[in-house]
Amino acid sequence: MPPMKLLPTTLLALLVCSASLQAGVPTQQVCFTDTIPLQPTNWGSSVSVPKFNPNLGQLVSITFRLTGNVQGTARAESLDAAPTIVNTSFQAQITLTRPDLSALVVTLPVANFSDSFTAFDGAIDFGGTSGITHGNINVSDTQQSVSPPPASDLLLFTGPGNIVLPVSANGSSIATGAGNLITQFTTDAAASVEVCYTYLPNTPPSLSCPGPLMASVGVPLQFQICASDVDAGDIVTIDVSNAPAGMTFNPPLPASGNPVCVTVDWTPGPFQVGDFDIVFSAIDTRQRTAACTVRVTSAECHLLISGGPGSSSATIFGHLYHTQLRGVRAFFPVTMEDMPVFAWHQIPTTMTVQVVMYNPQIFPQNPDQHSQAMRITKAGYGVFQTEYFGTTDGIGVNVEVTWHHGQPRVRFPFTIQGM
Repeated sequence: MPPMKLLPTTLLALLVCSASLQAGVPTQQVCFTDTIPLQPTNWGSSVSVPKFNPNLGQLVSITFRLTGNVQGTARAESLDAAPTIVNTSFQAQITLTRPDLSALVVTLPVANFSDSFTAFDGAIDFGGTSGITHGNINVSDTQQSVSPPPASDLLLFTGPGNIVLPVSANGSSIATGAGNLITQFTTDAAASVEVCYTYLPNTPPSLSCPGPLMASVGVPLQFQICASDVDAGDIVTIDVSNAPAGMTFNPPLPASGNPVCVTVDWTPGPFQVGDFDIVFSAIDTRQRTAACTVRVTSAECHLLISGGPGSSSATIFGHLYHTQLRGVRAFFPVTMEDMPVFAWHQIPTTMTVQVVMYNPQIFPQNPDQHSQAMRITKAGYGVFQTEYFGTTDGIGVNVEVTWHHGQPRVRFPFTIQGM
């Protein structure tokens, strides 16, 4: 058998693999190795491996795997006056210990031989008919142990830097079977140590953010950001960057907890038209992070009210709109989901409405869009007649009556082509 090839004693190999703990809780494992080269026994040496980094998570167990390799020669010569059988065990005990020299793993590579000898042939040469030489012996053995117990190992092997573990190799070869027996052993031993840390990983916090949102100048917008961490002992902190002017957070940011939620309120002001990419971040106690971006597309969209159809212009929030109304008596910033609801008595017998929009982000080629002017006339309690005037450009508007406790409520839903 060829000699075992050994790595340099300072080499550290890092392995990461997946494992699983009871009840299906996922764990991970990180392993380190160090070696001691082949050398004559009896020797005492040590290996050095990194301690477990607690930023990775919670250490659950430690696996110690020790591989011992023994090489050499075993010789025996019987001096008995009668034939005999000699049994030879070529071996060495290799022991891995904690720094306090308490044993972690013991391995015993062994090669066994049984030889039949004649009466002493007159020559002590470890050959002939009364002796033997077993050369080029090469044998290995691997053993492992898992800790805890004791529970103190979890603390001993956790923290910064490396831990030094003593290793010893002691030759323990023996031969038996003859009353008069000469033996000779040459023994070299090497060791390879692997230390594997099984741990519950400290997973990054989860951060929930809504998808793209639409906003309209003058219309309150509200959404919520929440973060949590599966590691019950961790605290998660939410923060924000790139928030537009006027945006508020309740509770104020940064906010911490596990879980932790923040309510975001924003009413876009004049000239706050465009895309706003608001970046939220979450960081836990162990500095794991998560981030998400909420894109809010802010436009101007207004419900205009007039006494009748016609042609006039109005400047709203600094933007000039050309309307199909005789004159703008009132306006309401709106979105397709958020618009005013009027009681029946607030609606005159006849009035005209129009929806106008300025949205250069979504419609850069046609930022100014509008509906036709819609004239509504009361035709009974909760009933309207409608008539449309002028042209439409991407927006359609209607009148809707709902009933609440026997009273009609009036709103003006609209649609935007392409949204």
